[in-house]
Parts: sequence; structure tokens; C-alpha cells
Amino acid sequence: MLSSLHIENVALIKENSLLFGDGFTVLTGETGAGKSIILDALSLLCGARSDREIIRSGESYAFVEGCFDCFDKVTEEKLKELEVYPDEDGALFLSRRISADGRSVARIGDRQVPSSRLRAVAELLINIHGQQDTLLLADKTKHLPLIDSFARNDRLLFTYREQYRRYTHLVAAIKEEKDKASDAAFRKEMLEFKLKSLKKAKLRSGEEEELEAARKRLRYAEKIASGASAAYGKLYKEDGSAAEKVYDAMSALSALRDALPEATELYDRLDSVKCEIDDIADTLKDFATADADSAAMELDEVEKRLELISELKRRFGTDYDGLLTARDELLAELEKIENGDDYIKDLEKERVDCLDTLTELASALGESRRSAADILEKRVEDCLGELDMPSVRFTVDFKDIPPQGDGCDEVEILISPNAGEVPKPLSKIASGGELARIMLAFKTALSETAGVSVMVFDEIDTGISGKTAQKTGLALKRLSAGGDTQVLCVTHSAQIAALADTHLLVSKHEEAGRTKSLVTALDTEGRVQEIARIIGGISFGDATLDAAKELLTEAAKL
Repeated sequence: MLSSLHIENVALIKENSLLFGDGFTVLTGETGAGKSIILDALSLLCGARSDREIIRSGESYAFVEGCFDCFDKVTEEKLKELEVYPDEDGALFLSRRISADGRSVARIGDRQVPSSRLRAVAELLINIHGQQDTLLLADKTKHLPLIDSFARNDRLLFTYREQYRRYTHLVAAIKEEKDKASDAAFRKEMLEFKLKSLKKAKLRSGEEEELEAARKRLRYAEKIASGASAAYGKLYKEDGSAAEKVYDAMSALSALRDALPEATELYDRLDSVKCEIDDIADTLKDFATADADSAAMELDEVEKRLELISELKRRFGTDYDGLLTARDELLAELEKIENGDDYIKDLEKERVDCLDTLTELASALGESRRSAADILEKRVEDCLGELDMPSVRFTVDFKDIPPQGDGCDEVEILISPNAGEVPKPLSKIASGGELARIMLAFKTALSETAGVSVMVFDEIDTGISGKTAQKTGLALKRLSAGGDTQVLCVTHSAQIAALADTHLLVSKHEEAGRTKSLVTALDTEGRVQEIARIIGGISFGDATLDAAKELLTEAAKL
């Protein structure tokens, strides 16, 4: 349940903290006092889109924080799935701060979260019903989700939608392949034309880097030959070369082997140096004796090969690795065309198997919906009878349709407002007051499956008064009577207000030249005064006060 709500700088409210009890709570007040501000604050807390206009004039931010506690096991499990946990006292704090620069900060506990995550958590805790929701009831496209909600079809619907996405993907793939097959000859010719140059080029991975290195070496062939020849001479060929000097040193050390123990080791080390010099000299000799004409011819071949690669890269608009990828993709596509009939047959078989599974899931969904609709019809009719609509017949009409994103069912809620009349769509039959009561009946029926512990109603008393208003109030009170659901209701009805367990008054006054809204909890005398105001207006006498007291006395007996 919602145990408290703290509001700062929201519209006319400077700062206000509200404490809520369980059961049935009403908020009343004169038009313009700020009752809608409470709903705006709750909407912000539920992740609604932020609007800087909601910030109190002259302030830099708006802030709302709600404290929820007393969670049932189902809600606790759903919160765990979202990795959200109440604190050590069993409380969960949600908050939202809107800055004048448009920045919005949402928090769950002390952790900052995206607004979407705040919304996902809030949806498990609180349901806000306004006049717009009542109007949506007349939109038949919203009826199927209502039935699914009542039937608890979340998991089944998720599985169906995944299968439907796979099915539509297969259908699209088959169409694409058939379209391709219709001009297969032209496509094959085009692919073969593109492939011809790539296949002829016989590209291989890493070749371009090797060619670049070879080109660099061959361009400097003359310089390399000259330098290698000079180095070869210094190391090996010339008189007094390094190899000759090392050999002389080795001879000198050999004569010292008997006199100097270290001479043998030093001799062996020089021998290793002599071998290394010989090996380097042999390599340099190869470079030094390279034929300049041969190098020029080899460079010409390398340049031609690189030019061919550059031309292919320009033609295909990619790099060397992209050419290899393009060649493989073209080969694969050509193979697919050549084996197109077999590929389409495989896709068709997969589509048929997928459709069979999809049909089974749709059938399971349909059975669940129809079974739930039978129960829902009875519950809503019973509730409508208690709301002074005893003759209404409530029907959920099903029509079979080809597989769609939500199944194979088209659903529309029909009502017959008077005995003996043919059921017709809500949009053509129900008045505003009837729609409000039908929505309340829906909410009452859905409360057992919705799992939301806080339900907020606004404009639920639209178009009703007297006995009907009292019956509506009783329905709201019964909805909260079990202890599992906390009901908050903004109302202009004295009959509904009299039935509340907690009565909050929204008022406004001027302070230091500024208008402020304030929410206060009313005691018994305060309730008498407020209910009398609702009945008689600004000025009322003893008779109106007596009527208010009588309403409260009678309400206490119900």
C-alpha cells in the first residue's frame, strides 16, 4: 500500500506530506483547489512523461516521493524479477525530481534509475484510473488487452508473439526468395559477371601486404645492391675484412690454449661470431649480385598486380578484405540461386511447421480468453447490479481472424442496457455515467488478478448522483474492504465521500502574495463541514449540516 506521499513545488503545492491509511480514502475540495495536482504527482511517481510546466512558479525543481509497504508475496516475487527489494523495514521508496532545465531524475530507494524502470516498478504497485481511461473503454481495440489481463495470459501471449514473429519472418523470406527466383536468370548472369573479375584475380588473404612490401624492396633494388656489396666487402671479401680479422684472432687464441685456460672458451665464442659473419655475408652476397633488369621486371609485375587490386577495390567500393568477403557472398548467393527451389522448399516446410505451432498457441490463447470472458461477464454484471444497473447484460463477443500479432481473436465488449435489447458496442450505447460505472465494475473484477495494491480513481462519479453515487461509493469501499487493495478516490460526491475510511481535504489560500494548495486529513467535525459544503455550496445552514451528519451516520452502518 501507499503509506505516504511527499510533494514539493508541484503546481500550487509548495510542500505537503500526506499520510494514507489502508482501506478507502477520498480527496475532496473546491474546483481549482488542486485535487488534480495530487494525481499529477502520483503520475510523475509512476514514470509519466515529465513537463517543466508542472514546477511551481519561481522554483527550480519539482519533487515527489512515495513510500510503499505491506507487499503481498506475488508483488514481492515480481519486484525480485526486476531486482528491486524493500529496505530492512519492509518499505520501498520511489521518487522523481524534475528540474527547470528539463532534467528528470528517478530513484528507487537511493539508486538512480531510468524513468522506464521506475514505471515498470510502479505498474506493480499502483493503478491510476482517470476520465481518459473511461473513454478508452469505448475503444474496442483496448478490449482484448483487458481480457488478457483478466485471464493472466502474459506468458502465453509472450510465447505466441515470439512464434508469430518467427512465422512472419519466414513468410517474408519465402516471398523474397520467390521474387528473386522470378528473375533468377538475369540475377545469375549479373552475379556471374561480378564474380568473373574476382575469380580471375585469384585473391588470397594477406596478399596486398606482401605486394606492398615487395614493391618497396624492388624500388630500391639498385641502392640495396650497392649497399649490400659494400657491406659484403667489409665483412668478407676485402683484405683486412671482419672475417679475416676474426680468423687471425682465433689463430692467436689457439696458440694460448695451454697457457691460458680461458682461451678455449674465448676461441669458441669467436668461432660463433665467425659463423654468424659468414651467414650474413652469404645473404649480402645474394642482395649484392641481384640483377637490376630482373628486379625492374619483377617490380613491373608487382605494380600491375597492385593496380589490378586497386581497380577491383574502386569497382566494388571496398578494401581488400571487403573484396574477399564480396567474392564469398556472391558465390554463396549464386549457389542459392542454383539451389533456389530446394531452399524455398525448406523454407516452406519450416513455415508450415511454424504455423502448426502458432495455431496451437492461438487455440490455447483463445480457450483461455473465452474461459476468462465467461467469468468476467458474470462478475461485471453482478457488480453493475450493485451499481444501480441491474438490467445491463454484459457480453464479450469473439470473432475468429487469421493469425495476428495478438492471436486469432477479435474481441469487442457489448452491452444491452435494458432487458430484451440486442447487445451493442459500448461506444454506441453507454453514457458517460454508465461508462464510469462499467469501468469501475471492470476494475473490481480485475482487482483479483491485477495484483496492484493501490487503485486511484478520478471522475468515477461523472454523471451520477443520489442513490447511484452511494452505490458507487459502496463498490469502492468493498473493493478496499479485503485489506489487499487500497483505494484512493478524487470525488465531488457527498455520498461517496461519506463512505471513506480516510477523508483528505484539498484547499488553497494566499500566503505572502502567493497561492498555495494544502492537503489535510479531516476529523469527524471537519468531514461534516466538508460534506455539507459539497451538498450546499459555500453557504449552508443547519439543515445542510444535519444532512451531512446523517450521511456519515448512515455510511457508518453500511
